[in-house]
Amino acid sequence: MKLVFISDHMNFSGGRKLHFLYAEHLQKKGHDVKIIVEKETGGLAGKFKVETVPALSREHLPDCDIIVATSPKEVVQAYESKRGKVVHFCQGFELTDLEQRINGTVIPPRYQGGGLLRKFELFRKKFAWKRKLKRFDDCYKLPTHLITVSSHLKKELEERYQRPVDLCRNGVHLDQFYPVSNWTYKKFTPENPMRIINIGPYDVTYKGIPTTLKAIEIAKSRGIPVEFMRITPVPSEAEKGATYKINEKMPQEAMCALVRSCDVYVSNSTEREGFGLPAIECMASGCACILSDILCYRSFSDRKDHCVFVKEGDSEATADAIEKLYKMSEAEFTAMRKNGLEVASDFSHDKAADLFGEILERIVKTGK
Repeated sequence: MKLVFISDHMNFSGGRKLHFLYAEHLQKKGHDVKIIVEKETGGLAGKFKVETVPALSREHLPDCDIIVATSPKEVVQAYESKRGKVVHFCQGFELTDLEQRINGTVIPPRYQGGGLLRKFELFRKKFAWKRKLKRFDDCYKLPTHLITVSSHLKKELEERYQRPVDLCRNGVHLDQFYPVSNWTYKKFTPENPMRIINIGPYDVTYKGIPTTLKAIEIAKSRGIPVEFMRITPVPSEAEKGATYKINEKMPQEAMCALVRSCDVYVSNSTEREGFGLPAIECMASGCACILSDILCYRSFSDRKDHCVFVKEGDSEATADAIEKLYKMSEAEFTAMRKNGLEVASDFSHDKAADLFGEILERIVKTGK
């Protein structure tokens, strides 16, 4: 197959990294694959072989069997180029986030707070979100081929747009994310605090990081011995002067080792989350997981004994979950950890990348 993967930049995100990893995997499988970007800048620059162009337009894109794009803007550019069939690789449903912002369910931190000025700014911003919602909705109505990463996204898209959607769940590099070989349970004490990890950029609203930070403070106020740390691909002004350890732009090997050394992973992502790969990575590394009760996390498994689910956006419930893990017996904590490892073992990056390639081959051969 002759494939073109496009992106307007190389700023780090889990979705963009996966986009490039699939391109790299298919190239190794013998396909003619190009990664074309407008700007080779950002946290992923230098990690993949790319071609830069002035614009993602017909003038600068080559003829091919398929153009794979992941953001609505890039999908529209790919479609308008008419250089090949277009695959819209949907790794999260942007409309959900915008709808939650418009109805007030989720408000970004910079628009929170009292005062007439802040309320006026939020009022004006909602008009911008409504315009953006219309643009994104129009993008999903284009006659592209949809591939998504979660069963709940497949269902949502098929119900909204009345057309078929392929499912290709994300996978984990299980040769990198694995538990320590000699793990033994140790009761959490001030000398051996519960090591809790949280992953994601602070300023991405749907990661729900302020909810997690508040939960950690509540847990500490209850006397639970906690050593909290975060991993983020990009720094945030909001975290300057934080009392917890922030690990920025970690090399993959160092990140895997840090996660493997932790006891618990906490994520308070909102329904906008497409897949939540760090949760599976942490399960595969032997962490007990506290996850918001959202569809993507529920889609990992039908079983209910591999993590603790908490209400979306609820810091108190998250602190209760931390306390629950703290008070667990050795047998209970060990069982949850083991069940998480079993769930994670079903997710393989190579299998996911192979399936992605099979779906593209079918589209090339049959047109559907």
